[in-house]
Amino acid sequence: TVDLAPGTRIRLVDAGATRHRLALDRGRMEAVIWAPPGQFLVETPSAVAVDLGCRYTLEVSESGAGVLHVTAGWVGFAHRGRRALVPAGAMASTRPGAGPGTPYLDDASRGVVAALEVIDFGSDRGEARAAALAEVLAAAREADALTLWHLLARVDAGERGLVFDRFAHLVPPPPGVSRAGIVNGDPRMLDAWWNVLGLGDTADWREWTSPWSSETPGGTR
Repeated sequence: TVDLAPGTRIRLVDAGATRHRLALDRGRMEAVIWAPPGQFLVETPSAVAVDLGCRYTLEVSESGAGVLHVTAGWVGFAHRGRRALVPAGAMASTRPGAGPGTPYLDDASRGVVAALEVIDFGSDRGEARAAALAEVLAAAREADALTLWHLLARVDAGERGLVFDRFAHLVPPPPGVSRAGIVNGDPRMLDAWWNVLGLGDTADWREWTSPWSSETPGGTR
C-alpha cells in the first residue's frame, strides 16, 4: 500500500508480474510492502529506493533532493553504483548528481546530520570537511556503527584511518580485520566487520542487492 500526501506528484513506471516501479517526482509518500525483496522500487530524481520488506516514508523537494526514513525492515537506496542499506530506525538523504548519502539513526543530533551533509554533498574537501568528519566521529555511539561502516567506503583513503580508529573503539573488529586492510578498502574485511553488527549477513545482502546495485532513476544501469 502507498499513501500520498496532498500535492504529491507520482507516476507508475512499471507494473510487471515480478516488479512494480513508481517515480516520485515531488511530495511525500508512505509505503508498506509485504513482498519478496527487490520487487517494489520507487525512483526519485536522485536515487532509487528498493524495498527489502519494509515500511518507510520518502520525501522529495522541488529541487529533487530527498529524505528516506525507514520504520520497519530495510530499504536499499542506489544511484550509479553508490548505495546505502537503511534499516528500521534510520534515515538517508539524497541529492541530484550525488545519489544517496550516509545513513544515520533517526535520533542523531542536528549537528551530526549537518556534518554528514558536508561529507556527502559538500564541495569543500578541506577544513570544512575535516571538521565535519571530526564532529561525526566524536559524537558516534555504538548504535551509530551503521553510519561508521558506510563512511569507510565513502571517505578518502587519508580519512579512512580516522574512521577505523573510532569504529574499532566502539565495535572491535573481528579476527582477520586489520587497520591496514580497511584503509586499503579490502572488501572482505568490510564484509566481516558488517557481519558482527547484528544487521544480517553480507552474503544475504549481496544476493538481495546485486540486481539493484547499479540502479539509476529511469531504470537504467
